[in-house]
Amino acid sequence: MSRIEKTHIGFIGVGNMGMGMLTRWRSLGGAATAYDIEPERMQAAQALGSHTVSSPGAVAAALGSDALLVICVVDAAQCDDVLWGVNGVCESAPAGLTVLLTPTLGPVDVQAIATRLASAGIALIDAPMSGGPVRAAAGTMSLMVSGPTRRQWWFVLEALADPVFDLGDVIGDGAKTKLVNNLLAAINLVGAAQIMTLAARLELDPKKTLAVIGESSGHSWIAMDRLSRALADDATPRAHMRLLAKDSRLAMEASDGVGYSPEMGAIAQEYFAQALAAGLEAADDSAMWAFVQSLVDAKGTQP
Repeated sequence: MSRIEKTHIGFIGVGNMGMGMLTRWRSLGGAATAYDIEPERMQAAQALGSHTVSSPGAVAAALGSDALLVICVVDAAQCDDVLWGVNGVCESAPAGLTVLLTPTLGPVDVQAIATRLASAGIALIDAPMSGGPVRAAAGTMSLMVSGPTRRQWWFVLEALADPVFDLGDVIGDGAKTKLVNNLLAAINLVGAAQIMTLAARLELDPKKTLAVIGESSGHSWIAMDRLSRALADDATPRAHMRLLAKDSRLAMEASDGVGYSPEMGAIAQEYFAQALAAGLEAADDSAMWAFVQSLVDAKGTQP
């Protein structure tokens, strides 16, 4: 029996990315206990052969000490709820548990969570993720990992992701790195949506134009992934608009704290904020292209 097959880990939050990670872990033979607020996700976890329980605290209780608990929720408020809310992890978790924190959060929030957990004898690994649910299920997403206990669970991290970036001992450096990455992703996506809107005004064929960009110096991964889906009329939500809206806002808040706010980041943040105000919170973020086009059609200029 392999080391993975001998290891039982917990998952709190099995939505798009959490389910991808759980799928990967189960495909390798690892045992898992899972909880999600949505019943259909619990059913999907059961279909993978995972044990499911009725609360975050029950996940911790099922694991015992010297175990790893993956938290894959959306924001700091949800992290607080699953850790310290009613029937939360810290009601049941024994000392010696390690929490792998994968959401994109502000570094101040990550550091505060780590300090609070440490007072209960629980370690934290700061490990935001990137790559989308398909790559998560394949084990080819990336993890940006920091924290002094990260090496203890490195075999699990390498099973769940490739690449795994080792960012050192400082809790919060993973969060900072993810915010920098995601702000650039937001800039790239808004920029690509603007350029493809310009291409339409120049009466260029959008498929041919995007094909050229994909093989030329204008290429970016997020632009090609999202705009290719938009061209195919595939609006299935894989990465909700609210996520990059949140991440760009958090990145700009972090930039304010160090006295440098990148202008292009502020522009991208404003576009995402306007998209949410227009009711696109639950839309896939590939809808940014159509949103930019709608702004230009309505105003004749960018916002």
